[in-house]
Amino acid sequence: MTPIQKIQGYLPDNTTAALITSEVNARYFTGFSFTDGAVLITKDDAYLLCDFRYIEAAEKSASPDVTVIKFNKLYDTINDIIFNKNIKSLLIEEESVTLARLAVMRSRISAELLFEGGLSAKIRAIRMIKTADEIAAITTAQRITERALTELLNIVKPGVTERKLSVELEHLIHVYGGERVAFELITIAGANTSLPHGVPGEYAVREGDFVTFDIGSVYNGYHSDMTRTYAVGHATDHMREIYDIVYQAHQKAAEMIVAGNTTADVDIAARRYIEEKGYGEYFGHSTGHGVGLDIHEDPRVYRTDTTVLKNNMVITDEPGIYLPGEFGVRIEDMVVVRDKGSYSLAKLPKELLIL
Repeated sequence: MTPIQKIQGYLPDNTTAALITSEVNARYFTGFSFTDGAVLITKDDAYLLCDFRYIEAAEKSASPDVTVIKFNKLYDTINDIIFNKNIKSLLIEEESVTLARLAVMRSRISAELLFEGGLSAKIRAIRMIKTADEIAAITTAQRITERALTELLNIVKPGVTERKLSVELEHLIHVYGGERVAFELITIAGANTSLPHGVPGEYAVREGDFVTFDIGSVYNGYHSDMTRTYAVGHATDHMREIYDIVYQAHQKAAEMIVAGNTTADVDIAARRYIEEKGYGEYFGHSTGHGVGLDIHEDPRVYRTDTTVLKNNMVITDEPGIYLPGEFGVRIEDMVVVRDKGSYSLAKLPKELLIL
């Protein structure tokens, strides 16, 4: 079933339709990205509504299972479809429609708005399972990121600043085909690596530092996410100890990524190992998350989340240990769930590398 067919199957009857207004979800269902408009899905039809700025491009590139309609006034066009299809109620995205927009929609749309119908949750569940095309796009984004980082490592040496690394890496991501970076790149060194979401600044890399790269790119709308931690010049025994613990935790989590297990199983495998080694208090974030059109999607890979892993989910495996004032280590891959195991989308080695 296509994503649109899944929504159509979710609609309770022919008089109920789904109105999708968030940009990311509209792109997901139509294959076309735009900043103003909507997608209206009925039991037997789907409509992409966009204005004159997008109509030509939409007609050329939107999914064949949607009818593209140009509107002059969005809500008037929605009302025309509602009247012609005898629609009495609309499910709307309760997680993305603001109160201000809801008020406008209520005043302009000639149908009951059902904002407690669970549409957002249904869409999140559908998006968790990736198609082959989605996995291909995520993989391409990953290859772009890896190529950029591999080249960047040539300049990682004492004296280069975190900001320089960030700027150069973003440039390389564009050079190698990325639409943009997937998020604000984390390129941090020394004691700053103890900050899970540290911001690159003017700190200059020193001999004996850890350098952490939490990075990603976007290709065809889809994100990649990867973290590697390297040592510059040399690593102390303590640095090697912490790195090995995180590496082993990463591996133990990966072993649990198989259809039928839960996301809690994955998190607990990594977290329990780190706790057994005495560093549990220094691992404060979840072991991972879903990745796709958004950099953070469902499911959340955490001990309190009991989402069952299914074939073709894409999640991250990213345990870490962060010692305040000293250093931190994180290792992250994106992993594709399979019925009998899983496979990592990352090709760069995870073993400790001394630059």
